[in-house]
Amino acid sequence: MRANKRIIGLFAVILLVAVIFAIYGGDYVQSKKALNNFSKLVDNGKVGDLNLTIYYMKPWFTLIPTSIDMLINGCYDYKIIISGSNLDEHIDLLKQMGNAALIPVIHSSRIDACLYYIFETEEEGKIFDVAMWGDNYSIYVNGLEVKSNDIFYDIVMPFLSDDLAANLEVNKKDAKRIKLE
Repeated sequence: MRANKRIIGLFAVILLVAVIFAIYGGDYVQSKKALNNFSKLVDNGKVGDLNLTIYYMKPWFTLIPTSIDMLINGCYDYKIIISGSNLDEHIDLLKQMGNAALIPVIHSSRIDACLYYIFETEEEGKIFDVAMWGDNYSIYVNGLEVKSNDIFYDIVMPFLSDDLAANLEVNKKDAKRIKLE
């Protein structure tokens, strides 16, 4: 009887771990794999094959959060396209992205996409994308909601106008302040 309880208890723990991994681990693994693929592309010197498209909407109060689809289908104030030859100048910054820590948030939130950027190639399509923001300035990396990380701000700063970069810098500082609290 006691052995049966142990077996049932062990089975319940294994089942619980499997469910948690299926819910959270799958997105994490997929996002980390995309980040690694992006990093390999950069490390192999294939930056010329990449294009970066940035969609930016000035933050303002809305009654409903902006989804990525809403943003890219016309809600943006600015759309900036950077070809691989221009990305090549920022290779060191791109390499840092491969080392970015993806720390999933504990409580997921709804996205309110004011900034969305996507790295893609003609051959493979989307390689990697980032959307900002969720609650407490969380960031969505290939759909996985993670805690804020400076590199996801820094990577687009060189391509933004001075006023847009200044706005993003304010958000970056707010995200740091919230992270420290």
